[in-house]
Amino acid sequence: MLLPLFLLAIGCTPKYEEPVDGYTTSSIHGDFPIPESSALLETISSSENPNIDNGVKYEVKGIGGEQGLSTPERYIQEIQDSGWTELKDNRLGHVYFFKKEDTVISLEIRQDSITLYEMTKDAII
Repeated sequence: MLLPLFLLAIGCTPKYEEPVDGYTTSSIHGDFPIPESSALLETISSSENPNIDNGVKYEVKGIGGEQGLSTPERYIQEIQDSGWTELKDNRLGHVYFFKKEDTVISLEIRQDSITLYEMTKDAII
């Protein structure tokens, strides 16, 4: 009796389908990819944190899973394929840090959203 209810619940849960070739550039940095299905929610002022130069938040339906605990592997791979290196020692749960040349981008994955922060050159991460 519980199995049909469980299957119904799974079938009704929005799921993030990672795009096969659906990535575009973010508004924060021209070389940092975001899923094409991303919708800009807000820009974030640098005055809120001295380590942040600027930031943007996007809605991406289904990304991150429940509470942002699911890693979108293909998306992370797309970022790395674009020349960004993950700073794995700096990872904080659902917050990833990527570096390309002198630029560090923080990627925060939450349920149904991603937030990108371009870190200042002297940021403490």
